[in-house]
Amino acid sequence: MKHIIFLIITVFLFLGCSVKNENFLEKQDKFKTKTDELYTLILSISDKIDKNEAYSVAQNSVTYSDYLALKYDAVTPALFNNFLININIKKRGLCYHYANDLLFYLKTKRYKTFDILKVVANENEYFEHNSLIITRYDIDFKDSIILDAWRNSGDLFFSKVKDDKKYFWEVK
Repeated sequence: MKHIIFLIITVFLFLGCSVKNENFLEKQDKFKTKTDELYTLILSISDKIDKNEAYSVAQNSVTYSDYLALKYDAVTPALFNNFLININIKKRGLCYHYANDLLFYLKTKRYKTFDILKVVANENEYFEHNSLIITRYDIDFKDSIILDAWRNSGDLFFSKVKDDKKYFWEVK
């Protein structure tokens, strides 16, 4: 009897934490809106950033983050996804997986007017977190832009470093 109850609870838990599938048009609209918002934010950090590169990195960051969530079969919240990985139910989807895979993909684009770097918060602590930033040599670190694909399970979070109240970031 205990096994049946455990199975029922587990099924409801997984169903309740599954990522909502949106229809194609809703997803396209969301991607366009997020891409435009990130593009505007990127251009705001320096007038030396090429507009075509800014749009490309915005679009690639938004869409590839979503692709990674699908590839990892991510569930929400992200911490629950981590739990599933830690008990060997899932293989990938930790923050550093998102950061490394997104960094590798974006580096293939060879952007010239900005850099993409890996950053860490709470280094060597239990809740260490890895992400990326878009930056330039001539801007303050706090004005760099965080690209956090893990935080919302593939729905890219982005903001200036100084505006991210959840984490204190450092270059890795």
